[in-house]
Amino acid sequence: MHLALAFFSLAAVLAEARRCAAQQKPNNLVTASTSGALSALKYTNVGATGSYNEVTDIIPGTFPTCSANPFCVTKPKQISGKLAPFDDELTVAFRGPLNLYNIAVYQPTNASSATWKQVSSWTAGNKPDNLVFMNNMGGQESGEWSICAGSSQSYASGDWTASVSSANAQIANGALDETHEVNIMSSTPCSSSAQCTGFSRGTANHGWSGSKFFVFTFDMPPSSDPSKVPAIWALNAQIVRAAQYGCNCRGVGPGGCGEVDLLETLAADGANPDQAISEIYSPKGATGSGRSFFARPKNGKVTYGAIFDVQTDSIAIQQYTDWDYGTQQITRSVVDGYLNAPAMKVSFEGSSNSKRANYKPRSVMGAHKRRRWH
Repeated sequence: MHLALAFFSLAAVLAEARRCAAQQKPNNLVTASTSGALSALKYTNVGATGSYNEVTDIIPGTFPTCSANPFCVTKPKQISGKLAPFDDELTVAFRGPLNLYNIAVYQPTNASSATWKQVSSWTAGNKPDNLVFMNNMGGQESGEWSICAGSSQSYASGDWTASVSSANAQIANGALDETHEVNIMSSTPCSSSAQCTGFSRGTANHGWSGSKFFVFTFDMPPSSDPSKVPAIWALNAQIVRAAQYGCNCRGVGPGGCGEVDLLETLAADGANPDQAISEIYSPKGATGSGRSFFARPKNGKVTYGAIFDVQTDSIAIQQYTDWDYGTQQITRSVVDGYLNAPAMKVSFEGSSNSKRANYKPRSVMGAHKRRRWH
């Protein structure tokens, strides 16, 4: 028995050694900085075992009281395994002031993850491929609104300040002002033949599930109002499909369905608006970059990648010198090269909050809008 266990352990070590030996070292990483001003951050041991509160219905009640009990109807959804719940469908949200120039999304073509294919892309001033810009302005040209439940998702206009009647009806130029937010979804709507997990209303689309690799080129110019600062964050797509700033499955610890602040500048007392922090929230709790930070790119374009990898149970956020958005596929060895590159490592074990920013309050219902606007 002991001999068999030893053989199994040796086999596992040898398999990992072969995988590491086969990886390709990236040549487009910004010179590594793993503390203070960061260029790379890697969350490990991400997967959680437990549950979160999946929204199954919204019962808004009637005006003027809007009283309904329950208003936000939920049920526990059990999760387990590597990357859970970040293996659920994700969306990525952006808040201005921010200029977006390019986006690409890569995903494994099969269970072996040997090849990752570009599944979505966009270049400013051009029509997206399998990517839709959305916002929370339902009830105007698309989506729905009620006085008690507020707005659902809607298709965003080309300047991202209003809604339009259909997906990408206007070509986006990439400029997001400091009073608006926008998020990206795939071009597949939720429907009876392509059902989405959890409750959705109005205009609702699928996100990206399983392993995924997002690449963005952007800048974050100075704010005219110091209380309005930019951010990029990934969150469970169920949150926006229900109500991003209302009834949703967002939260810290048991009940929360997952969010990662990729680069978020803060306007809170004690925060430096020229520094972007990262934090992660799931049924495990919350942790993050702590006193380390990514520099806010105020004076020129930067390119970042965010890899959510089931196989290694990790999330990597990295700055690149450049990215060829014409690249249609990459191999697992390339992905491994990025995942194993030097980075500040944060092990997401238990519900330790030791690396959270101490000036950053958290709310299940308000989240980003509350802490930046109030």
